[in-house]
Amino acid sequence: MALLELKDLVVDYGIIRAIKGINMKVEEGTIVAVLGANGAGKTTTIRTISGVVKAKSGQILYEGKDIANKESYKITAQGILQSPEGRLILSGLTVEENLRVGAYALKPEKRTRTVNGVEQTVKISVSKLVNETMAEVFGYFPILKERRRQQASTLSGGEQQMLAIGRALMGRPKLLLLDEPSLGLAPLIVRDIFKIISQIKASGRTILIVEQNAYQTLKIADYVYVMELGKIKTKGTGEVLLKDEALVNAYLGSK
Repeated sequence: MALLELKDLVVDYGIIRAIKGINMKVEEGTIVAVLGANGAGKTTTIRTISGVVKAKSGQILYEGKDIANKESYKITAQGILQSPEGRLILSGLTVEENLRVGAYALKPEKRTRTVNGVEQTVKISVSKLVNETMAEVFGYFPILKERRRQQASTLSGGEQQMLAIGRALMGRPKLLLLDEPSLGLAPLIVRDIFKIISQIKASGRTILIVEQNAYQTLKIADYVYVMELGKIKTKGTGEVLLKDEALVNAYLGSK
């Protein structure tokens, strides 16, 4: 069973049909990308999954249960967290305070460990989870650790994008939604961001990424859906689509 599955999803903005009955699957432990030009419906798709936009019809199955049109906070509580387009950094707070905001919904966890051959269940407090997760985030983004006391608004664009992703990770997501993480960033910074996204996947996280930067995304994605005017134009593995130069040039832009 897929971790996330969209079935015949339709989304309207007034009289405009933005999403026209699409079907997608996101398997656990993979990076799935949704690519396409402006206006293709990429961001609408991801915002509908996170509950910000309401679906007209269809299903959004998460762990086999339909979450379509549930309140955003309930979707977040189930382990779906989003790093939004435009980053939406809380400018009055420090870097560390921004990260702690991302952990607001954490609850104590129970873990099983073996001591002298005997299995024991231990309860992990929220404060310990926050510290563990912050250490993980600082591992991916050492610059955030260096600037943890700094006002978030004074960070560079690339650093703010790292903070936005880190803030989403603080909620310990089962499914991480990334909306245009390369938007407005210099090519060298984009390469760094995508390298880190691959590292996050390697840690066991599942990622759904919406992007315009086709070339970098195809290099890290396990599976890709290309959207055009609210429909799935084509789909396939990142490796296969990356070799289709006609497709990349026609729908995704050149390298």
